[in-house]
Amino acid sequence: MRGSVKIGRVAGVPIKLHWSFSLLVLLVVLANPHGTWATIWPMVVWIVVLFASVTIHELAHCMVARRRGLTVNDIVLLPIGGVSEINGLPAAPAIERDIAIAGPAASFALAILLGVAALMAGDRIWPPALLAGPLLVDLAWMNLVLCGFNLLPALPMDGGRVLRAVLAGRGDPLRATRIASGVAVVLGAAMVVVGFRYDIWLVFIGAFVVVGANSERRVARVQASFNGLRVGDVMAHDPTTVLSSVTAQQLLPWLQAYPGRAVPIVENGRYLGLAAVEDLIAHPVATVGEACDKTAPVLDASQPIFPAALEAFSQFPRNQLAAMSGGYVVGVIYRWTVQAVARQSRGPVAATQPGG
Repeated sequence: MRGSVKIGRVAGVPIKLHWSFSLLVLLVVLANPHGTWATIWPMVVWIVVLFASVTIHELAHCMVARRRGLTVNDIVLLPIGGVSEINGLPAAPAIERDIAIAGPAASFALAILLGVAALMAGDRIWPPALLAGPLLVDLAWMNLVLCGFNLLPALPMDGGRVLRAVLAGRGDPLRATRIASGVAVVLGAAMVVVGFRYDIWLVFIGAFVVVGANSERRVARVQASFNGLRVGDVMAHDPTTVLSSVTAQQLLPWLQAYPGRAVPIVENGRYLGLAAVEDLIAHPVATVGEACDKTAPVLDASQPIFPAALEAFSQFPRNQLAAMSGGYVVGVIYRWTVQAVARQSRGPVAATQPGG
């Protein structure tokens, strides 16, 4: 997520803080305009331990996702909670259900552990306390609230993902997302209305739910448009390959005649990297073997367009990626071809390549 700063790594997962988190700090200061450090530090401690609980909740999602074969990018902490950025979601219904339920399950388990620890420390856990009781009691109840709130059937929260997974397991995934996102929009709008009367934070959370639900609906439409399509179906086949010993000055005029085009660079018959005009201009006196982009992800021609190609383009700032099969480069897939398919509701589209 853009605008995030890495603050650490837990179990191999980068933990990032979104810039909007500074708004939470600002609210704490504004809520105590005449406060001293002695009055403010308990609130700071509360925020730290609360978001430690949120991080545990998100880590549970990430660990299950990894066990199901998905790739975890990071966890981003926001003022209203956390977001796990996982490649491949929405996955198969059963996988999405397992990943979604892991977070609330972790929060519930943490609530029980904290409650037991509070009892052992001699604290009273009843009646409920969120901000007025001992720290362990407050955290136990807050994690229980976190569990229950996330189980609301509103995308993109965990309960909404469970609802979508259950509906998708019985039929059309796109219809499942439409139903789940519709429920989320209603609940999100209700939160906004209630929040304006009782708690401004509920307004922010409701707005987040509405925006997230609409985003999930758009992603589902894109996924439906790519249904059954693989990289090999939309790539430009049998691309011209160029030996790594050719100079950038020799290849540059040819590429400039076909704006946007890229060619695979090979060395001893093996794929080395991808070269476009911008790569050669950046290294005008080099060979193409030295100038080509060797860091760009390489797709397998048999991979599905969704999510493999979409995620590769979203994570890497190139308009072209190479496609391989059997150890050989067999095509180049272009961002605009994928975007053209995304605008279609169904059916394959002919692969296009700049310059014909």
